[in-house]
Order: sequence, then C-alpha cells, then structure tokens
Amino acid sequence: MYIPFARKYRPKFFREVVGQEVPVRILKNAVRSGKVAHAYIFAGPRGVGKTTVARILAKSLNCLNPKEGEPCGECENCLEIDKGNFPDLIEMDAASNRGIDDVRAIREAVSYTPIKGKFKVYIIDEAHMLTKEAFNALLKTLEEPPPRTVFILCTTEYEKIIPTILSRCQRIIFSRVKEEDVKSYLKKICSEEGLECEEEALSTIARASEGCMRDAASLLDQASVFGEGKVTQRVMESFLGILSVDKVRDFMKLLLESRVDEAVKELRSLYEKGYNLSKFWETLEGEIRNAILVKSLEDARGVVEDPDGYKPFEEYPLEALLYLENLVNRGKVEARTRPAIDAYELALIKTLIVKEILPISKALASAPVEPRREESLEEKIRTNLSSLALKAIEKANRREENGKVVFEMDEDDYEAFKGEFEKLKRHVPEVVFELRKKKDQRKDTTSLF
Repeated sequence: MYIPFARKYRPKFFREVVGQEVPVRILKNAVRSGKVAHAYIFAGPRGVGKTTVARILAKSLNCLNPKEGEPCGECENCLEIDKGNFPDLIEMDAASNRGIDDVRAIREAVSYTPIKGKFKVYIIDEAHMLTKEAFNALLKTLEEPPPRTVFILCTTEYEKIIPTILSRCQRIIFSRVKEEDVKSYLKKICSEEGLECEEEALSTIARASEGCMRDAASLLDQASVFGEGKVTQRVMESFLGILSVDKVRDFMKLLLESRVDEAVKELRSLYEKGYNLSKFWETLEGEIRNAILVKSLEDARGVVEDPDGYKPFEEYPLEALLYLENLVNRGKVEARTRPAIDAYELALIKTLIVKEILPISKALASAPVEPRREESLEEKIRTNLSSLALKAIEKANRREENGKVVFEMDEDDYEAFKGEFEKLKRHVPEVVFELRKKKDQRKDTTSLF
C-alpha cells in the first residue's frame, strides 16, 4: 500500500526533527537528566511537528535502550509505538472528543499503572477544542497525576487554553520552519525517492507551505505524481496555479512603471488559465512588502529572505512602493465583496500615477518658491493687537517723525493695554507711543517712548 510522503518521512528521532531546535533540546535534556515534567503544552502553527515530537518523547520515555535522550528505535516498545500499537501511549483528538465524559474516561484510566512501558503518556491533539467543563474536569489530574504519567496537550490556538490549565503545564512553543530548512527537507525526500527536482520549484513549494512541513511534503507528493516523477517550476505553476517569484517581480515592475495595459492583460491571462488569483495577489503583496523592508532597513538580512533579490527595486522611490502596497492591500480587501478579478483590475488601474510619484526631497526641491511679501505696517499692527487694543490705537492721533510712526494716546488708555502695546513695540520697532496725562494736556507733560 502506498504511503504518502508526509507519513513516510515523518521524523522518528529527535535528531530528525527539522526547524525546532529549542523544543528538541529542552526535551532531550529533560529525558537525559530524568527531569521530565508531568504535563506539557506544545503550542505552535499546524504541521510543524508538535504531535510528532510528542510521540518521539513517548518513545524516549519508554525505550528499553535509550541513548543520550534519544530512543533506540529498535526495541520492542519503540517498534510498537511506531506502529501505533503501544498500550501505554494514548492519543485523543479533542476536536471530536471534547466533552466532559471523554475527560472522565481519562481520569478513570489514568489511575492504573503502565501496562508494558515505564510511563503512560497521554497525547491530546487540538486541546483548545475541549469544553470549559472538560478542562475543569482535567485540572486535578494535571496538577497531581499518578506516578509515571505524562500529559502532552498539543494546540494551534494557545490563547484558547484556560489560565488554570496553563499554570499546571510546562509550555513549549514551536515555530514556523524557515524556507531554507523546508527546502533541505524536500531535497532529502527527492533524493530518497529518485525524483528530478528544480531549485525554483522547491522554493515555490516552501513558500506555499508557509512553514508547515506536513503541507510541504504533501505538495511535493502531489507534484511528483502530477509531473510523473519530475518536480519543475512549470509543473508547480500548472499544478498549484502559483507563479514563480521572478514572474511576480516582473509584474511589480509593470505596476511601478505604470504600464497598466500590460499589467491588466497579464492578470486577465492568469485568470483565463485558471491560476489562483488570490494566492498570486498575496504573493504580490508580500514581494512589495519585502522590497519596502529592503529599501528602508540598513541591513535586511534575517528579516527578508534573499534581500539581494530586491536590488532591482532600489531605483524606485520608497513613496511609490508604499503607495503600491496600499493599493494592493485595498484590492485584497475589496475582493471580499466582489469577484476577485474585478477588484484586482480596478486596483491596477489606480497604478497609473505610480511612475509620477517623486521622493519627498525631490518634490520639495522642484516646488517653486514664491518670494515672501513684506507685511505692511497696518498688517503688522493688526497681527500683534487684539480687537479692543486696535480700537484704542485707532482713536489716537498719528504722525510720522524721523521714519517712525508716533501714536499720541492718553496715559489711561495706554495702561489698559500696556502688555499688548509693549509687545507691539518689540515686534515693530518703527512704532512709538507718546503719552498724555488726562488732567494736563500741555506739551511739557508728555513723555516719549
């Protein structure tokens, strides 16, 4: 009977696990030192090895001849666990067994000692699917399990595990597998299976799997059947309906140069050939985002895969890339409420102005600078005085003397707005006030400021 790649090449030892160095090191050291916890939560994205590592841990704990935290893979217990026949390894799918009665059955069985192995291991897949009542029924058992019993709760939605369960378990976080690690894994399978493969095709599978090793193996399996033993980029494009990165980047250049006619024809051609437009649009958005990061960061290595591949986009203004990313993102949102081809074509039409976008520095440099108009004395006075102070100064007698404008004003009126008038004199030096006392209007009683 044919065994799919995802099952055939599933790791059986810690050393075979790809891309999960931290979880593997923690568990191997725990087994080697005899410090295995009574309950674990394995959390992370789908298909990255949570259940696989849980089974390897069960093998390590029950192996008759363990070596440095690794199972031997040859003893009776290891072979039975690989076949799924080991009585002390109990796996439960919480997606279909999520009620309190299912947990009660575990509680009743857990009190019995291991039948054949050293440890009884319970693996609960999709643990976040358990009901609140089921979680509560599990609390006491997780806190004080019988000796030689280990619980492993695997979940893709860590945040849905209730806090009382989290506090009773050791948490181990699994991460997405890097594209390079996925490609290495796929190359190994191709070598074992005698498949002809292209580097670009494996890169396409690695990106399409989004860090999920199970998906990557399944896609390679299907592609090898579709291509009759040959895994090429042409096969991947026909099979998955996904364009290569080079073709997506060529499409980006059409948009950045506002070659809208060509871009619309290319999009329509992809649609008619049956390509997955949504996947193509997501890839386009990701490539634009990577180009923005490479252009914005001093060193994008470690942030963007193969930053050198985005050098051709360094000649385009950052503002143009940001505007294009916004258009593509809006097109993706609009595709939720209308046919995708319609939303994407309208987004392409809006790129007509992209090539006209200039960097801010150039835009400022090219903007005409209008000569600054000199304010008149009246405008300066109005700018520095309130409406009431203006009325007071309008009542004063005004004359010009030695290039200055002199306002003759009663002393009481001046004192009423002294702060504003003093400020006016500081800002407009050509203004002078001549004060008169109310009781004595003679010239010798005046003072000049």
